Amino acid sequence: MERTLTDRITNKTWSIRQSGNQVYIASNGGKAKEKGFDGPEQAAKYVQKETWSRLKKGFVLHNPQAGAGQPVLHRYIGGGYTGFMPLAATQDTNTFFCSYVIGQFEKAEIYLMDDQGEKQTTCELPGKQLIFDMRYCAAQKILLLNADHQIAGLSLDNGEIERYTPMMPTSTLSVSGSSALWYDKSSLVVYDLGTNTIRYTRQVECEKYGGHSLQLCAILSHDGRLMAYCTRTDEIVIVDMTTMQERTIAKDKNAMTSSMAFSPDDRWLFTQEQYGSWSLKCYDLNTMTGCRDWITPEIKSFAIHERRGLLAVYNYGKIQLFDLHTMKPTIAFEVEHVVKNCTLAFTKDYLAVYTDYGCVSLYALA
Repeated sequence: MERTLTDRITNKTWSIRQSGNQVYIASNGGKAKEKGFDGPEQAAKYVQKETWSRLKKGFVLHNPQAGAGQPVLHRYIGGGYTGFMPLAATQDTNTFFCSYVIGQFEKAEIYLMDDQGEKQTTCELPGKQLIFDMRYCAAQKILLLNADHQIAGLSLDNGEIERYTPMMPTSTLSVSGSSALWYDKSSLVVYDLGTNTIRYTRQVECEKYGGHSLQLCAILSHDGRLMAYCTRTDEIVIVDMTTMQERTIAKDKNAMTSSMAFSPDDRWLFTQEQYGSWSLKCYDLNTMTGCRDWITPEIKSFAIHERRGLLAVYNYGKIQLFDLHTMKPTIAFEVEHVVKNCTLAFTKDYLAVYTDYGCVSLYALA
């Protein structure tokens, strides 16, 4: 394993390489210093520790020749884990948005990062706001934000912010094409960001799970033809947005659904459970029943690549990729510079990862 990092301000380089029990470190292309360890595991831990130290000092890892499962990019954007790692990728480019809270919530900054770790755009939001989630609408160049259960849109053309909902006790957010889905005044709303008109509303009542958290999760399919929503811990409703016909899935287990995603061909619906079951469930939309051949361990996050038909799941420091055409696993790899949690999002060619250490990364898929 070898890593080369660059300080973009001074153009200084630092490289580290592991070979078995030995580690070799060099600065600015100079002669490498050798350090021995009792075993390969100790040597690997040292490589990670020293690499992380350089990343926190402003060095950037950029390796476009990385093999499958290896990091193409590592960049530290800052510590101060808030419990949320907002990440929004663009599947037609290798750029991605991420958000970071400055200090004690003085303000939040949103960065548009490219695949070399350069900040292409920086937007500032006033303090005392916590961004839970972000979704990018490429058709209208709007970055939708779920900040403190209030949905707002940040225009990338002029930097103006439009607030679409008041602050609510709970929230959800999804984007498909120019359509966005959110919760407003006890109703699910599908809103056309291009024409600024409401396409669909559905009044719902959110069940309280365990007496402490409102159950609300809703998602649009990739082509916008279907919507799935969950407001009860025992069922999921599928809506055909063309005919407005509704069908109901009885959940395998009463649990609080925290996120959902359709497969690109609308054959499968994946649901991540937060309380009651932490696994990733899969439902067959032809039979409206659970896929019994699909079993995953507890997971923390997942993402789907629409064009490549890939599913990525994260749990306990590892990411597993699945081919959605065969529903079989392909590769698995370790996530670097993570404590427990991270957010995933696919770009055009890579998997973007935002960890609770404050590191944003891109990993090669092939």
